[in-house]
Amino acid sequence: MTTLDTGVALLRLVNGAAAAQSIIVAARLGLADLLARNPADADSLAAATNTHAPSLWRLLRALAALGIIAEEPDGRFVLAPLGHPLQAGVPGSMRDLVLLFGHPDFWATWGELEHCVRTGETAVRHLFGTTTTFERYAADPAFGAVFDAGMAVLAERGAAAVLAAWSFPEDGLVVDVGGGQGALLVAILRARPGLRGIMLDLPGVAERAARVLRDADLADRARAEGGDMFAGVPPGAELYLLKSVLHDWDDDRASDILRACRTALTLPSARLLVIERVMPERMAPEPAAVAQAMGDLMMLTRAGGRERTETEFRDLLDSAGLRLVRVVPTASHYAVLEAVAS
Repeated sequence: MTTLDTGVALLRLVNGAAAAQSIIVAARLGLADLLARNPADADSLAAATNTHAPSLWRLLRALAALGIIAEEPDGRFVLAPLGHPLQAGVPGSMRDLVLLFGHPDFWATWGELEHCVRTGETAVRHLFGTTTTFERYAADPAFGAVFDAGMAVLAERGAAAVLAAWSFPEDGLVVDVGGGQGALLVAILRARPGLRGIMLDLPGVAERAARVLRDADLADRARAEGGDMFAGVPPGAELYLLKSVLHDWDDDRASDILRACRTALTLPSARLLVIERVMPERMAPEPAAVAQAMGDLMMLTRAGGRERTETEFRDLLDSAGLRLVRVVPTASHYAVLEAVAS
């Protein structure tokens, strides 16, 4: 590759923020939902979205260049396959996650990446003075709802891959620690009608999860429990889940969570499943590694945690009295790390 070629490739990466913002604005305007009904031109879309038609036309052309929509010879636009997940409420919808990543709070913290690299301080603390991102979500219910909806998308997308990769028991009790609105637990209980479940999270989150469990007709087999996973976890279950929890915390706090889980493992057959991205020991320029590395930087700027390698997970589990039995890859970015009491 020539210097000119590498320069173009580098510029394409740097311009990624412009592409991302174009897609985010499309999600906010609901363009995918409008175009899923019928092809439309810029004027009619502008009327439907209360936007400036000439400026919207320029956005539509950019989205066509990105492959989100397609421009027809008659000047109308149609939804392209890449744009289908921007619709609301369709199977595989990514709209809520796009809206979360496009939230001004997220963009502001990305803008402070250099500060984070220079100091080790999260951008959330630097900009807003809060110790954790979860304090911000709790203080702003509207933002918290955006966060919950975005996390539910990730949970739903990962649930099928986890269910396909790891053989869940037919009966017993499963405790989802820090399970958010319970999307993973719902998927597991639907796949295994003999299982019962507890979803443990902060009281406000647990209230929302209880509604999710009721709406899924699972209230007779599962409950949402408000609590503090650092202080304690319901004991006596056959299976404990930590899905996308440890990466939010530094090693000391992550070890505290694992110790609470270890204390709850009172049955001889009890297992802990840590479901996380597993970073490669050595980075290479490939799509999966890019996704993992960008996720790690998000932890740096927002949560103060980190993505970890298999070696780092093994050491972390050891520090909490747990032994890593195996690592099971899935068809998603996540792996299932199965652990038992050591």
